Amino acid sequence: MNGRISTIKDVAAAAGVSTGTVSRVAAGSTRISEATRTRVLEAMEALSYQPNVAARAMRTNSSKTIGLLIPDMSCPVFIRVAIGAEEVLAEHGYVLFTFSSNRQESRELAFLRAARQRQMDGLIISLADEQSSETVRELRQMGVPMVVVDRDVPVDADVVLNEHFSAMEMLMQNLIGLGHRRIGLVCAPMNIRPGRERVRAYRDVLAKAGIEIDDTLIRATGQGHDYGAAEAHDILTSAEPPTALIAAGSDTFYGALRAIRGLRLDIPSDISFVGADDAHVGDICAPPITMIERDMRQVGRMAAGLLLERFKGVSLPPRRVMLDSRVVLRSSLAPASAGKKPAQRKISASFAS
Repeated sequence: MNGRISTIKDVAAAAGVSTGTVSRVAAGSTRISEATRTRVLEAMEALSYQPNVAARAMRTNSSKTIGLLIPDMSCPVFIRVAIGAEEVLAEHGYVLFTFSSNRQESRELAFLRAARQRQMDGLIISLADEQSSETVRELRQMGVPMVVVDRDVPVDADVVLNEHFSAMEMLMQNLIGLGHRRIGLVCAPMNIRPGRERVRAYRDVLAKAGIEIDDTLIRATGQGHDYGAAEAHDILTSAEPPTALIAAGSDTFYGALRAIRGLRLDIPSDISFVGADDAHVGDICAPPITMIERDMRQVGRMAAGLLLERFKGVSLPPRRVMLDSRVVLRSSLAPASAGKKPAQRKISASFAS
C-alpha cells in the first residue's frame, strides 16, 4: 500500500465484500459464513488492517473492552482471577485490561476515572480497601455493569464471593482437636472481607471451645510477603509462641514460611503450619503444607459470566454468588507438645548457640 494505512474500503475490495461485511467480521458477528469470514480475515492480515475501536464504540455503544482492577499484580490469587475472566471474555470477543492498584487508593481512583473516560463496557473490581468512601462514590458514578470480587461494597453490582468462615472454622476445630490452644493467625486486614471473615471464624471457634483469646496472636493489619514474614517472626519469637500458625493468604503464606525457615523451625515437630491459596506450592514443600484452598480461576470465570449476562439485558436485582473454600489436610499438622512450646525451645537454643 506504499506506506499508506489500510482502510476498511481496502479490505472490502481485497475480499470482494461490502464494508458492512468487514465491519461485522471485525465485530465478531456470527451471522457471516465461514468462507466469507476467512476471506475477510485473510485480507485484513495481508493489508495489516486494524479496526478503529474508538469509532466502532461510538457507532455501536460498545468498545468490547472490560477493565479488571486488582490490588496486586504479583499475587497469584489475583492473577488466577484474571486468567479465568479472560478465558470467558475472549470467547465472546472482549478484551480484558488488567490494572493493579498496588494496594493504593489513589491508583484505584485513577483507574476508575480512566475506565469511564475510555468507555469500557464493564468492570470487574477487587478493592484493596472496600471501606474507602471516595472509591465507593467513584464506583457509583461508573454507569456500566460491574462485578465485585470477594468484597462487601455498597454499590449496585453483582458480587462473586468466597466462603471463608466455614473453612477457617473446620481448620480451627481440627487444630483444637490436636490439642493446640495457642494458635497464631496472620491474614488480610479487617478493611476487606476475607480478613474479617477469617478473624471472625477464628474467634468464634476459640470462644465456643472455651479457650481464652490472646489478641497478640492475631495479625490482621496488612498484606504482602514482607508483612507475612515480619508478623510470623514476631509471633514465633514472642515469650509465649503458638504451637500452630495459620498464614491465611498466598503472599502471607510465602512470608510466614520464610520466617519459619529462617528460625530453623521444623514443621510440624516445632510448629504446625497452615497456608492458603497456593495448593501447588504447598504440595511440593517438605513436608507438604495443609492449605486453605479456593478456586480463584473459577471466581474470574463466574465474574465474567455475570458481566456478559448484564450485557444481554439481564435486569435482575444485584446477585451474590458464593463459591466454596476447602481445607486440604496434609502432614504439616501434628499434636501439640506438652510442656514448653516447641518453637520457644528451638529458638532459645538457636539464640544461645
